[in-house]
Amino acid sequence: MNTCEKIECTAKLVTGDDIPQSRPEVLRNVIGQEEAKKKLGFLVAAHSEDTPFPTVLMSGSQGLGKTYMSAKVAEALGRDFIEINCGSMLTRKDFVEDVLMRQVAGNRQKTLLLDESHKLTSEITTILLSVLNPNESHTTTLNYRQGINLLYDFSKINIIFATTDAHMMFAPLLSRAKNIYFNLYSNDELFRMLDSYLNGIKLTRDDAVTTDIAYACRGRGRDTYMLAEDIRRYCHTIKSDVLDAAGWVALRDILDIHPMGLYSQEVELMKVIGESGPISCRNLALRLGVNEHNINAELEVRPRELDLVTSCSRGRILTAKGEEYLRSI
Repeated sequence: MNTCEKIECTAKLVTGDDIPQSRPEVLRNVIGQEEAKKKLGFLVAAHSEDTPFPTVLMSGSQGLGKTYMSAKVAEALGRDFIEINCGSMLTRKDFVEDVLMRQVAGNRQKTLLLDESHKLTSEITTILLSVLNPNESHTTTLNYRQGINLLYDFSKINIIFATTDAHMMFAPLLSRAKNIYFNLYSNDELFRMLDSYLNGIKLTRDDAVTTDIAYACRGRGRDTYMLAEDIRRYCHTIKSDVLDAAGWVALRDILDIHPMGLYSQEVELMKVIGESGPISCRNLALRLGVNEHNINAELEVRPRELDLVTSCSRGRILTAKGEEYLRSI
């Protein structure tokens, strides 16, 4: 019930008193990310009015399932799931009126995902610092403007931050959240994930081919889903529900996928490094006709993950593994 005195009114964001039954087993069905699932499962199982699910930061590279896992957390808590891209929120009004009042407020409990949280503006960060300040009552009051106060109840609302660049977030805000780090998937996990996306299409069980297919998933759930879609398209064109070794070679040629799942521009980057290394990021960008951000954020990411490229004091160089890779192709 809302409490009002004179012109002051404090309104609960979530008005329902029912406590949904937590189901930590929901998280156990997710493929991979064992460390993240273990921590999140513990927090879900321990959730109560006295020990509410805390604010969480999901960090790690792109495409590792942070959004998917956030939705699973909401399902495990029996809550509605709301996803907001922080790049679309600029002002205090955007967050309070468009998100809290219009989407979070209501009878049902909520899980709010703030994706790309490194893009939070200082104005919204200031509000979150106040709202997410931990205390023994597990509630905070947001004084939005004269006459309007909002009661945030940690036992009924939880916020999840997700970002690839946690270091860019305001340090005091980071201290409000438990960090859950997401790792690259193993090839076995990727192959099982791919199998689950294919809806009945059978993959060859040749070990060399399955390893090659798993590498083409590039360590990420998002890439795995996109590859599954391309496999389904290919099988549709050849009117078959089986992708054998010959079919995979044909599809890899169509998609221009190189050994270990690299793309042509990544292989070209390695060739330039092999010919000219050590080479600075600036000179590498000039040779490839891209900007330095493309090198740092895109082209060298996967070769570095696979230990094919590294850096020394004078710039980028190939590792012994990278040199062997180029010789092999």
